[in-house]
Amino acid sequence: MLGGNCLPNHVTISLILPACDPIEGIQAGKQIHGFAIRQHLDNNVFVGTALVDMYSKCGGITFADKVFNFMKEKNRVTYTTMLSGFGQHGLGERALSLFKSMQSLGIKPDALTFVALISACSYSGLIDEGLAVFESMEEFGVVATTEHYCCVVDLLGRAGRVEKAYEFVRDLGDSGNHVGIWGSLLAACYHVLMSNVYAAEGRWDGVHRVRQEMKGKGLIKEPGSSWIEVRDASHRFMSRDKNHPESDQIHAMLDGLALDMRSSVDKHDSSDLTYEISDLDL
Repeated sequence: MLGGNCLPNHVTISLILPACDPIEGIQAGKQIHGFAIRQHLDNNVFVGTALVDMYSKCGGITFADKVFNFMKEKNRVTYTTMLSGFGQHGLGERALSLFKSMQSLGIKPDALTFVALISACSYSGLIDEGLAVFESMEEFGVVATTEHYCCVVDLLGRAGRVEKAYEFVRDLGDSGNHVGIWGSLLAACYHVLMSNVYAAEGRWDGVHRVRQEMKGKGLIKEPGSSWIEVRDASHRFMSRDKNHPESDQIHAMLDGLALDMRSSVDKHDSSDLTYEISDLDL
């Protein structure tokens, strides 16, 4: 396109940014960002929103936040995209704060905004806040859909409130008869709950037994992956991952840090500590 002396415009930039790979695409995204700045396209609301989305999905939430703050024009989609980014990175408090700012500016949220916000609360363990957000939807004239119901079930399930999640689905009546809703509920049920109960009591033999039972039944979920950018290179990893070429050195460092933390805890009264074991970290 450039070779044919056809310069991209804001539409081109907005369409090409989503093509950046979440794992390795941040460098390409930065180059496109630089091009947009040189062509004075970075102030366009569509380009800015696409940049926020790209940086959030590529692990560069700090860059996404900076782009968002520098944008002179923002719309509902821009705010929803930033809310989603904060949620993806476990920054639920930031998402709630941004939602309040959005309201103060008179920008009306839509159904997707609430999906992003409830999910952000779910990933950050902000259970009461997430439920309050769900209950406030009616005030904004937003009708709850299956997606919102799934978010609430996930919110309760992640906190171990399985009975509450079941009651929520049951009270939905016919609206709750959806595979996605029941799938979210089942994911939160017996085995994960029992693991957390054993862990809270310090009964690690029970935790191990439940985990072995889950493995035997094929109930262990494929762990989600995370990524981090170090020295302009993106690194992807997941729980118990040893595929990295420097895996031995990385785990040696982690073991050392864990030992230091245990030594620090031993110096204090640990009777008030509570342990929460997720279904991925046992």
